[in-house]
Amino acid sequence: MSEEIDKETIAEDSSAVSEEVVAVEEVVAVEEVVTTEEVAATPAVESAPAPAPKPQKKAQKVAVSGAAKDDVLLSSCVFKNVYARKSLTIHHLQRRLAELGYRDAGSDKDGWYGDLTKRAVAAFQKDNKLDGDGLMNAATLTAIFEGDPHTNVVIN
Repeated sequence: MSEEIDKETIAEDSSAVSEEVVAVEEVVAVEEVVTTEEVAATPAVESAPAPAPKPQKKAQKVAVSGAAKDDVLLSSCVFKNVYARKSLTIHHLQRRLAELGYRDAGSDKDGWYGDLTKRAVAAFQKDNKLDGDGLMNAATLTAIFEGDPHTNVVIN
């Protein structure tokens, strides 16, 4: 019985395909062929002007103060500072450490010198053979921002 059903199904499918082929052939036969003279007689359509080029993205501005460079102050690098929860210096410190590949600081970009930033500073100190335990000192601050075009290091 299943062979009979399969043969019937195949026969129905092939007749449906044949009908579709005939319908496509009829559509192709009905289409008009445009001659070269007709194309030449058609009035020219003005093409739209080319779109203006997209403006290039400007380099991300990293200096926040509005000046060409922001000052990073050693005196602002206080671990778990209870008097100043946010600091522009610490924002720059976290940004710079993340740029240098210290991911702990990159995941802690909140402007507060907390445990993750301290861990990143300690790793930087160890990798660069600097004295320190994750707390900021003049040599570490200077080394971190060496070559950073967006900041001026201020040892105060």
